[in-house]
Amino acid sequence: MCGIAGLIAKDSPTLGNDLINMLKELIHRGKDATGVALYENRDTIDLRVSMTAAQFRKDLEEVIKGYGQISKARIYQGQGIFTFYEVSVDMDPARISGLNWAIDSHPNICVHSLGQHIKVYKDEGSAEELQNCHKIPPIQGTHGIGHVRLATESVENINFAHPFISYIYPELAIVHNGQFTNYFNMRRKMENWGVRFKTNNDSEMAAHFLAFQMKEKGLDLEAALHLGLETFDGVFTLLVSTSNQIGALRDRLGIKPMLYFEKDGTTVLFGSEQICLTPIVSDVYATEMDPGGVQVWSV
Repeated sequence: MCGIAGLIAKDSPTLGNDLINMLKELIHRGKDATGVALYENRDTIDLRVSMTAAQFRKDLEEVIKGYGQISKARIYQGQGIFTFYEVSVDMDPARISGLNWAIDSHPNICVHSLGQHIKVYKDEGSAEELQNCHKIPPIQGTHGIGHVRLATESVENINFAHPFISYIYPELAIVHNGQFTNYFNMRRKMENWGVRFKTNNDSEMAAHFLAFQMKEKGLDLEAALHLGLETFDGVFTLLVSTSNQIGALRDRLGIKPMLYFEKDGTTVLFGSEQICLTPIVSDVYATEMDPGGVQVWSV
């Protein structure tokens, strides 16, 4: 089933905790995995990866050193079999996409986020378990999106969990409820475009498709989402974030829910159910997106 949530709250000092609390209200929609993509006010380029074993840290750092200087490294064990590594990299921002794919080319390492604002935390289990294990710190942030997962494929491979990012447009992240029935056809078509894939998850396809349209074709987020609506088959809702926007997409059948609520022109809440909005605004009456709806909010 899965559940998605999102939050725009400019200069929030509690962004991470707020999004985690929203996801706690969706635990009944899936607890195989939980993840958040947070957008921070910071001056560093930060990288987060998963590794199948801590021994691959040496390989990872050798790749990073080809692009920049490492500082503030943190390595720790996740909920399941994966080891997580977080680091700041002093590097040319224009080379972020190249570093992202250079790391993803390693069979035992997967980039979860790499950018000047974005930071992704995802792991097996519930939102509470994610917070307890990863110790997501208080941050000065602007917005974020999150996901609770009811897995329909490999549960133990956390790289198949959401949010998904794209090496093509590193500050973009998506969370997705549903399935794309034309995934394999779309993947083959995109591989002919030169797009490379790390997993077999259909949500990665959507992330790369939107990123490609924005980076290579020059579309803005709203236009890319409209093109996605015309291109993707299946039943689905998407929340898509960049460093300065959140966009929502609901397919024309409208089977998968998407609600939003705006308050005082400064806060916007998104979710699969109204209950997940109440940790932020207790007295909330949300609007449900129309089937076939596309909307974009700026931060």
